[in-house]
Amino acid sequence: MNDAFKDDKPTVLVMMASYNGEKFINEQIDSILAQKDVHVTLRICDDGSNDSTPSICESYASKYDNVLFEVNKVNKGLAKNFMDMVYDDNALGFNYYAFSDQDDVWLPEKLIHAIRQIEAQVHDEPALYYSDIENVNCDLSGGSREYSSWIGCSQWLIAALTVNWASGCTMVFNSQLREQIITYEPRTYPRIHDSWIHLIAMVSGAVVVDLGDAYIKRRISGDNQVGQRNLESTESFKSVATRWKRIIKKSTHCQTRVAAYLLDGYENVMGRDEANLVRTYAKMPTSLYLRIKIGMKLLHCPFPTRSMARAFAIKAVLNRL
Repeated sequence: MNDAFKDDKPTVLVMMASYNGEKFINEQIDSILAQKDVHVTLRICDDGSNDSTPSICESYASKYDNVLFEVNKVNKGLAKNFMDMVYDDNALGFNYYAFSDQDDVWLPEKLIHAIRQIEAQVHDEPALYYSDIENVNCDLSGGSREYSSWIGCSQWLIAALTVNWASGCTMVFNSQLREQIITYEPRTYPRIHDSWIHLIAMVSGAVVVDLGDAYIKRRISGDNQVGQRNLESTESFKSVATRWKRIIKKSTHCQTRVAAYLLDGYENVMGRDEANLVRTYAKMPTSLYLRIKIGMKLLHCPFPTRSMARAFAIKAVLNRL
């Protein structure tokens, strides 16, 4: 971290995991460097691109002191690439942290708006901010919101244990949350990095939910690794049908494995009811009774649609979580 700043602007470490992103990564980097009223350091870790992504990033790193670039020795995968940056000693000393995709465009006030929201609502405790996103075409035209319908779930831990709606590219979290995160490191990441961060924040600090706003234009190229992959409504017939097909798909028990890791690492900061819920969730594969119990809770969660609630409840009972 650069300690030479003489003003009161907050310092932010933006972490970008790149992989074959040559088409749009310039615009993403430019929009990060154009953030208002903050001191940004951008760290890019490339996961073995075989296109011109490394040379593009190297050109930025040679031009700007606040852009750091490196190529991973091995392909880590998306979640571990991001999380290794969080755990790295070089992340120490910043006021705030944020994740970035490689093909989006950030509005100039994205970071400072999130920071002001955190500072207005949270005092000296771990805090995570997330917002909605605006999905756009590759030329940044069109547009549709993705997560505003999830506002009802924002305080439901059981919903977050089951599905994630807090998009990593919108997240900003404070140094206190990073300090909490790095007290424990799971062996693997069965779910994506943003769902892991979201869960830690829900059980150990404060979550500032801003699903009424969107400060990022997220390109829908068809090649997106996570999130929505087209500009159709997420409640289209196709998406509902796909959800039901997933019910009968053999499970790798990602959700219950994550619950077990969460309990192992952060039970000491959970309330009693939270710990009991996470423990029950983690033990679902061993007990039909527990699966029915969790299924009934999921059935009453305020998911965006009732069909979604039914689908998750059935997946729980059928041991597909």
